[in-house]
Amino acid sequence: MATETIKLILGIGETLTGRLLLFNSLNMHFKEVRIRPYSKCALCGDSPTIHELIDYEAFCNVALPAGGNAAGQEEKSFEVTGSELKQILDADRPFTLLDVREPHEWEINRIEPARLTPLSKFESYISELDPDDEIYLYCYKGKRSMTALKKLQDRGFKNLRSLAGGIDRWALDVDPSMPRY
Repeated sequence: MATETIKLILGIGETLTGRLLLFNSLNMHFKEVRIRPYSKCALCGDSPTIHELIDYEAFCNVALPAGGNAAGQEEKSFEVTGSELKQILDADRPFTLLDVREPHEWEINRIEPARLTPLSKFESYISELDPDDEIYLYCYKGKRSMTALKKLQDRGFKNLRSLAGGIDRWALDVDPSMPRY
């Protein structure tokens, strides 16, 4: 799909429009399959309803690191890198670290001294948190922790950060011995 995107952007080559290319890497075989157009497709059907790229900040309902928040407040990054979080952990200062992944993910790996507060049940944990605390959140890749961060913002929490790239990025950059999934 990346190759198709490049061909479309550059306007070169023959695209796979109406076809799908299947690749079996075990046998090194390629197979081309013809695909019938879907007349109700929102993008390319008879009456398309999608005409432009989406606004990701509005779609995800969270402030992007380079932009301001929904209330129009001063621009501020809500993300922290793995090395920055490692420095905070090593500094032995008070803060709260929340893992918003699900219990089965928690069993694979975690960052100590995190507290498991799954996003699926996050609302029930909010009352246990102090709005004045410095709170760091993480998940697998970063999206769920930004969603949890937004929920806390909406409740008046101010000192919030999300681990950029989540625990997967942490395992790559900070703790390569950590299991990845």
